Amino acid sequence: MTFDHIIVGAGSAGCALAARLSENPARRVLLLEAGGGDRSPILTVPAGIVRAIGNPRYDWAHLAEPDASRGGKVDLWPAGKVLGGSSSINGMLWVRGNHGDFDRWQAAGNPGWGWADVAPLFRRMEDYAGDGDCQWRGRLGPQRVEGLRTTHPMARDFIAAAVAAGLPLNPDYNGETQDGVAAPQVSQQRGSRFSAASAYLAAARRRPNLRIVTRAEVRRVTFGGRWVTGVEWQRHGRVERAAAPEVTLCAGALATPKLLMLSGIGDAAHLGEHGIAVLHHSPQVGRNLAEHPNANMSWDVRPRTYNVEINGARAPFHALNWLLFRRGPATSPYPHAVAFFRTAPDLKVPDIQLMFGPFAFAFSPEGVVPYRKPAVTVVAALNDPRTRGRLTLRSADPAAPPVIAHALLAEEADVARLTLACRRVRTIFEQAALRADVIAERLPGAGVERDDEWADYLRATTFLGYHPCGTAIMGPEGVVDARLRVRGVEGLRVADASIMPSPVSGNTNAASMMIGEKAADLIAEQG
Repeated sequence: MTFDHIIVGAGSAGCALAARLSENPARRVLLLEAGGGDRSPILTVPAGIVRAIGNPRYDWAHLAEPDASRGGKVDLWPAGKVLGGSSSINGMLWVRGNHGDFDRWQAAGNPGWGWADVAPLFRRMEDYAGDGDCQWRGRLGPQRVEGLRTTHPMARDFIAAAVAAGLPLNPDYNGETQDGVAAPQVSQQRGSRFSAASAYLAAARRRPNLRIVTRAEVRRVTFGGRWVTGVEWQRHGRVERAAAPEVTLCAGALATPKLLMLSGIGDAAHLGEHGIAVLHHSPQVGRNLAEHPNANMSWDVRPRTYNVEINGARAPFHALNWLLFRRGPATSPYPHAVAFFRTAPDLKVPDIQLMFGPFAFAFSPEGVVPYRKPAVTVVAALNDPRTRGRLTLRSADPAAPPVIAHALLAEEADVARLTLACRRVRTIFEQAALRADVIAERLPGAGVERDDEWADYLRATTFLGYHPCGTAIMGPEGVVDARLRVRGVEGLRVADASIMPSPVSGNTNAASMMIGEKAADLIAEQG
């Protein structure tokens, strides 16, 4: 099989790239995806996320090494293994990132990646159903973005309390400014998940010049000297190959660096440990692994919340409500309100994202366990953590999972900022708008006050935002240049969250999709 371009990974970036490249009928495109199709109610129904995360049918579900900064905790690192990639199993919150995030990328030596450069790509992607200013939002793109069809009443109380506590009300955090408290925007269409596969592949897959192969676990990129010649993968127990002069890795921040190393691109000493011939010494491959630490607080409340509704006698009613009208708790992503703010006035962008959810849960070996009584949760996410981890090979066997080593709270400054964020959340819950709803703080509880008590609580309970990035970093000394070309070889690009020089302020799905759009433009420019 011979193609003009091979794309590895049908996730947020890969779907966008495949659709855009195949708009040219003269370009033959092969899109390879390790997972299967995305037609399942677990993926379509937004509340199905609790059964998608950790499910080996849809999720690689990698386990990291014990985290010494959190008492040896072993984290699950989800990564979508299905058409749509992680956009098919994520929380659906649509956050572009802050304008300053992209200006910082450009300032790090990446021309063409500033906000002025990427804003048109975000507009091109979007089919936004809200009331945002057309100057900032897209209306005709493939990716549907809507508000929630069913909002819990306490979300309005939380927004009112946040305003009373000093946060500005923001009608569109994806518009002119990100700061403030707002209703969430989600990647849904009429109460159903709308993934990158829904957005880009539904129409593109009918093109004769685009071939999509699922269940294709890529083993390596092949080369003739330093020139790309194609890709090798395993499918149904057989090794298959395809040839192309250009390959783009869109396999995500956990799989892309692994594939680079299996193909001979990485730290020479590390590759030598596994008997892999070095094609190009690229020491940054697998390094700079960033994640958003998430702190969790919850309150027992008087109104009925979704953790009670979806597990009680009314669960069949809510299922029917979704099936017939696409409304009710089954349409719910996690957050029903979001906020962005800064823990210090001199910060250029908000370093904290808050997410209010009308349910509360605990983590157990069996998965997510909802509380039996009405409760709400606020998650405080640190947008720009200082800590970085590393991803390495476990062996030269392509089937072996990578080694993920990350100390999420190794930096005391990150713990201090999360503490400030949690204290501000407490201030919000002290406002009159929430006072009538709240019974008591469940987590961490009134006994946690001092800095050391907060630090102990955070180290015991902080979890991942499921936003890995940075492992094939873009930059003057990085794995890829500003045109996404892998240094040291010819014909190979990377286009996914692994190229991010620093994390975006918020969820990574929208920015990853934008990277796919950008890659399509860069490839088209070269002819």
